[in-house]
Amino acid sequence: MVSSYTVRFSDEGWKRFRKLDGQVRKKVINKIEMLSDFKSLNTVKKMEGKDKDYYRMRAGDLRILFIVMEDGRVVWVTDIGFRGSVYR
Repeated sequence: MVSSYTVRFSDEGWKRFRKLDGQVRKKVINKIEMLSDFKSLNTVKKMEGKDKDYYRMRAGDLRILFIVMEDGRVVWVTDIGFRGSVYR
């Protein structure tokens, strides 16, 4: 059974992605490409608290926040940022 998801950006996620430096952007692209099969990754963690529907993934010092829509098999990247600011 293939568990492939389509990865898309929310408006805010795309805005944050475009603002990244070129070298950092390449690292983030590599991580985002892995999200199409996020269930097999051990670097993905489900968030706790008020954002229970969100997951997070590390890309160096950056965090990639995303939501998974099971019905459409879509992973929505909603935010990208440094640990200190992305969770606010």
